[in-house]
Amino acid sequence: MPSIRILEAISGADFSWQPGDLVDLPEKQAAVWADGHRAERVEDLGPAGGEGRWPEVAPVVFTADGVELAVLDAVLVEADPDGTPDGMPAAGRWSVTVVWPDDAPPVESVAYDPDEHVSREVLAYLADVGEEEAVRVLDVEAAGQNRAGIAKERDTVLTQARANDEARAAADQEDAELAAEASHGGDLRDGIETR
Repeated sequence: MPSIRILEAISGADFSWQPGDLVDLPEKQAAVWADGHRAERVEDLGPAGGEGRWPEVAPVVFTADGVELAVLDAVLVEADPDGTPDGMPAAGRWSVTVVWPDDAPPVESVAYDPDEHVSREVLAYLADVGEEEAVRVLDVEAAGQNRAGIAKERDTVLTQARANDEARAAADQEDAELAAEASHGGDLRDGIETR
């Protein structure tokens, strides 16, 4: 059975998962939850509750800015192994003590600079971004090289960027609905659910 590591707190009618929890789920449910935001997949760690069920490697902890923190202590505790009903996934939780840096420098993200690319590369980049990033890059381009080939595509690029935003929002909504359905005990098959 696949395992996922919880990245953000999630709860439902009959479960509550915290960041760091490891949870066994059926393949389809694991695929829905492990979207990189709510949870991520981990290697198959053996049978739930069995010897060696949880890994003995301490987690790597980062700040929101991407600064790795020194882990002083990490203990992995299986959550209520005797109280887990049959058929329900076993869960565990990391308890981690870290050193919080007082003077950790902020990690600066490097923004895409159209002046460092040829027109073809800039347009290829803009084909996959959202509206906010498209406007930023087009404004940088207009203030910099202001190439005619890119400027004449501004309306087309912004229309595509809005469509990209809508597609991402629809995909996120569909993933959230599947996850909610899975958390309430429904299966993930297409069609009308009956209970």
